[in-house]
Amino acid sequence: MAVRFKAMRAGASSLASVIGMAAVVTGAHVGAGSAQALDAGAVPVAERWTATFATAARYYSWSGTRGMPGNGSTSPGSGTLVHVPFALQLLGQPTDDFRVELLARGGWVSARQDTPGLSGEVGTFTDTLASGTVTYLGFGGLQPFVSMDINLPTGRSALFGSAANARMDPDLVDIDIFGEGWNIGPSIGANIAVTDRLMATLAAGYTWRGVYDREISLAALTSERNNQQLTRVDPGDLFTVSGALAYEGGPWTAKLSGAVWTETATLENGAPLFRAGTTYQAGLTIDHAWQNGWGVSTLTGNYWNRGNNDVRFLGAAALAVEPFNTNSNVYSAGFQHLWQMGDFWFGPVGSVLYRDRNGYDLGTLQYVPAKLRYTAGVTAHLVRRNGLSLDLRAEHMWMHEGETTAINGQMYSVLANGYVLNDAAPQRMSTGWRIGAGLSLKF
Repeated sequence: MAVRFKAMRAGASSLASVIGMAAVVTGAHVGAGSAQALDAGAVPVAERWTATFATAARYYSWSGTRGMPGNGSTSPGSGTLVHVPFALQLLGQPTDDFRVELLARGGWVSARQDTPGLSGEVGTFTDTLASGTVTYLGFGGLQPFVSMDINLPTGRSALFGSAANARMDPDLVDIDIFGEGWNIGPSIGANIAVTDRLMATLAAGYTWRGVYDREISLAALTSERNNQQLTRVDPGDLFTVSGALAYEGGPWTAKLSGAVWTETATLENGAPLFRAGTTYQAGLTIDHAWQNGWGVSTLTGNYWNRGNNDVRFLGAAALAVEPFNTNSNVYSAGFQHLWQMGDFWFGPVGSVLYRDRNGYDLGTLQYVPAKLRYTAGVTAHLVRRNGLSLDLRAEHMWMHEGETTAINGQMYSVLANGYVLNDAAPQRMSTGWRIGAGLSLKF
């Protein structure tokens, strides 16, 4: 039994899958090994190992009626971010019964904001992710695997002075945290052939997250904006359970995935700071290959939700459940259609994101506003038989953010579990660009 995906789709998405989007270990390896057939069979010795190098240059720009955060300045603002990720992946089958996947991923980022009173810039390497997965192929219809992910702190976690203003809304850019500590995340799971067209993946993992230094967490509040004292953060460990279903039938392929994870308490200078609520994530991808050369359409959808946090009252030593949920529900959907001309694929792309309410983001030390964001653009892929793939993508962005209220000059603080001095912010309109170019070489 086998689940085999179209070669074009694998080639078109290989650059993104190798480079990846996140530098932080999540503790689970959803779908590890799922790109290979369950009945892999014998492989000639000369073809047992392949290596892929991938890199890209991603450019983000925005301008809006206010800078970031919206309550930090009454003036219009703008910003740019350049992210250059790179990765090296090694895939091998040293014997007929074992498959090995090794991956090293890192990058460099330059971020800048130009807003009166909030201008700042930073340039730094990001953290480096090293991972390995070993899959056993000796069982018919079942592939158990073990994985290990390690986050190496090669990036910059503490930003002082104006550099702190270079952190941007995570809904605008693909990287908003430039570094943290050592993370070690083992996981186990299995790929299971349910039928000859349907494969399931189940996995569970635990991530130990190491301590690192950064600014004090209250520095984003208006009353504490100049308080940038060095702070020792011990982030909560993660336990993750995840699963996926992959289907192929005729012109259709689909993948449904989901994950649930919980965290232990995060400490700041040895004292409990908060414990994030249970997090739920779900995703769906559907591909359809049209007949008569009309190309391939891809539709994606994602949902993200987190329950109430445990937080600390002002002056209290213990954590307590916050009275109302300060986390957002985030919904997103994307569309892509590609036409083929030989080795060249091109077509339109678009997406929509909806964040239903303001949500506090500990990574950027600020509230991420409720918003509705649209993007539209074009993408192109060149997949060559000699192992070279090129990718181009350009999208224009329109975003409308909701207002941030501050009754009598006070706002509820997740970190204090009470009201503290802070400024309100009106609705904000922003536009921008997301442009990327990349290449991958398989040898």
